[in-house]
Amino acid sequence: MAQAAGIPFTTGKVFFVDADGTANINAIDGLYIPDSDGVARRFATMTAALAACVADRGDVIVTAPDFSTALSAAELLAAETKGVAIVIAQADRDGVCTAYTADTAVATTTDKTIFTVTGLVELIQIVGKVGTVIAATANASLIKINPTAGGDVDLCAALDITGAAAKSFLHITGTVGDALVNTASGAFQNQATSIIVDAGVIELETAGNATTGTVKWMCRYRPLEPGARIFGN
Repeated sequence: MAQAAGIPFTTGKVFFVDADGTANINAIDGLYIPDSDGVARRFATMTAALAACVADRGDVIVTAPDFSTALSAAELLAAETKGVAIVIAQADRDGVCTAYTADTAVATTTDKTIFTVTGLVELIQIVGKVGTVIAATANASLIKINPTAGGDVDLCAALDITGAAAKSFLHITGTVGDALVNTASGAFQNQATSIIVDAGVIELETAGNATTGTVKWMCRYRPLEPGARIFGN
């Protein structure tokens, strides 16, 4: 069942982390009963799941899509020391995950957090779909990473998004020196280059006072270290 679900081949055991009380907890517990050694398959915390793992056996931990607790320093060290692979349940067969935000107002002359990053990830694509037309006032805008440690790093150069139409798209090329792109049509070129970002928050920096305008954001990413995730804000 695990292989059919897309979990990478492993010589070890597969465990699941899903908090008590979530939507499909009864189905998970019914499918993944204790194994032939009597070891539980599903745990409510990452610490408990890692404690069941054995070093260098090739164990895998699958986290539920709604499990949003970032790994602590101790949990991250345990995963790395034991060689445990941590897989997000909604990842595709290439390990790529997708995070979304709601359609929310554009910030007014400030930095607006759109995604939270819990560890080192490969940012494959980030796209914003304009919901309500953005106010027709000068508003130089860019996307940046505000890391937990260190200073801000721009993921693109600024673009004046004044008057960006509803249903248009804001996106980046992947070359950090290129400006943010606003595409008015229903199709646009995919991000050519991925960007490696560390833990922190991805922000939309705006210079103008946009009295109207909303954007719904989407990003596709691949975790590069155990427990690394991106969550929409």
